[in-house]
Amino acid sequence: MNDGGATLGEMVDLISRILAIDIDPATITADTSLTADLMLDSISLISLLALAEEQFGISFAEHGEAVAQLRTVGDAQGLVESLLPARV
Repeated sequence: MNDGGATLGEMVDLISRILAIDIDPATITADTSLTADLMLDSISLISLLALAEEQFGISFAEHGEAVAQLRTVGDAQGLVESLLPARV
């Protein structure tokens, strides 16, 4: 579990693990589309969510509507950060 928040780099690392296409991770930005640019299908998106749950110790189970609204890497990063316990 990570206590420091979900950085863009951490999200790119998770995405790189499941990409079916060869892409330079340095070209992935917060505005990169999960589906149009990275060509993630529904199974790949579920894999990304599972990796994020494991990496950050969070659960998307009660956040289906927010998950359905994910469009970009930045959207995914923001959702993960919103589910992390507040820092003390």
